[in-house]
Amino acid sequence: MRIAANEIRHNQRNRTLPAACVCVAALVLLAAFISWQNQAKINAQRAEYQQRVRSNWLEQPDRHPHRASHYGYLAFRPKSPLSFFDNGIDSFAGTSVFLEPHRQNTTNFSEARHSGGMLRFGELSPAMVLQLLAPLAIFFLGFATVTGERENATLPMLLAQGVAWRDLILGKLSGVAMMGLLIAAPGLLMIPAGIVSGDGMNRDMLLRAIAIVAGYAAYLLIFAAMAVLASARHQTSRGALTVLIMLWIVLCVVLPRGAQALGSAVAPAPSKAQFDAAIENDLARGGDSHNPDDPHFASLRAEMLETYGVRDVKDLPFNYGALVMIEAEKISSDIFRRHYTALLDAFRRQNRFSEWAAVINPYLAMRNLSMALAGSDPAHYADFQWQAESFRYDMVQRLNRLHLTEIRYENDRAQRVGQERWREFPAFEYRPQSVGAALRRQWLSAWALMVWLAALALMVRRISLNTTAILVLGGKRDNGTSEIRRKLRKHSTVP
Repeated sequence: MRIAANEIRHNQRNRTLPAACVCVAALVLLAAFISWQNQAKINAQRAEYQQRVRSNWLEQPDRHPHRASHYGYLAFRPKSPLSFFDNGIDSFAGTSVFLEPHRQNTTNFSEARHSGGMLRFGELSPAMVLQLLAPLAIFFLGFATVTGERENATLPMLLAQGVAWRDLILGKLSGVAMMGLLIAAPGLLMIPAGIVSGDGMNRDMLLRAIAIVAGYAAYLLIFAAMAVLASARHQTSRGALTVLIMLWIVLCVVLPRGAQALGSAVAPAPSKAQFDAAIENDLARGGDSHNPDDPHFASLRAEMLETYGVRDVKDLPFNYGALVMIEAEKISSDIFRRHYTALLDAFRRQNRFSEWAAVINPYLAMRNLSMALAGSDPAHYADFQWQAESFRYDMVQRLNRLHLTEIRYENDRAQRVGQERWREFPAFEYRPQSVGAALRRQWLSAWALMVWLAALALMVRRISLNTTAILVLGGKRDNGTSEIRRKLRKHSTVP
């Protein structure tokens, strides 16, 4: 701990640590303030609009059930309480979906559609600062931990005073890790503060917050270990810093873009026009409810007439037109679910490259895990779409059953049901997924972080036991004495 404390004091005297803390903390607090204000405003607006939709639904006059279904319903996607920390894809996903019969709409009105092109470069958030800038700050704090001792000729003095090489490496790593956590502390403290001050405080949110803090702590420890290892294996601080900056560019810029481009090329997804056209083609083959001679619905009519022993649909004990609508809704919903499932599978295949790239890239692992725990990843967006579709289908079929039993077939369009019936329909309420479901989807990212920690721990242990790294530096021997070598042999476990 003395070595770690000395490392922290050294960076304090050089003003490196205070400057890094102030810069990163200022960015984190600014990003958190902007995200928090934006989230509070958006959630308030969407809650207000959702209440208006519900009020308008209840205030409908006496109306034909099919007219009520075409009146429609709007479902708004609420932002997760933790999305202020990690926006994920929230700005690129739609905000609301219009629910109507015979048609399954996707969410519309994303923020990116109404914003400038700068949003494509990323949205400032506490998660982005911790994922991108905190590792870079750790590299600048740790690149000279060991090389600085060599260049200042203080390394032989430390070893001669009885400091073991292993203790030196572990002490330097502890110091850099503590400085990294100190830099990230404002951002990590924003997580529990955000959910406590909001209305999303519950057991699931608390578990999500704990998992996020643990994940970022592991993530920053990985980069601290990288910094110390690079410093221990290079002769000069300049060489160590160059390698670390190149490593940061590869991990945080090149590999994420490459994995995304590769996924889009290998598993292309259909455009919206192609998606809609495929659904229309299947609907045409599945049965046209407006065509009385359509084979599928002609067979349904014949079956009903035979079952009830009548010759005309007017003589059936229910409204045959409503039965046709129930069947048509079932067909169209099945077709949409099949195509939408295939579309989501295409997106999953694209994202799979980023998920597997997380095995070799801790940045991607942390980004995927952070979005999932914050409730702003593609899976949470797809879950909202599925819940909205399930609500739409239940609402439309319930109206069709009301049409079936309370509206006569003759003079169908002139009939109405009472306004009080609209209160029997529940309001739409999105039910967020559990933290367990989010972790199960991102098990590979969580596992990758653990593997990175284990691998770097082995590397740190190996280099801490390697006395040759002390005596031979870049092909040149230190001007040490036999006493230094004797102490090295004494404090090393390597014979």
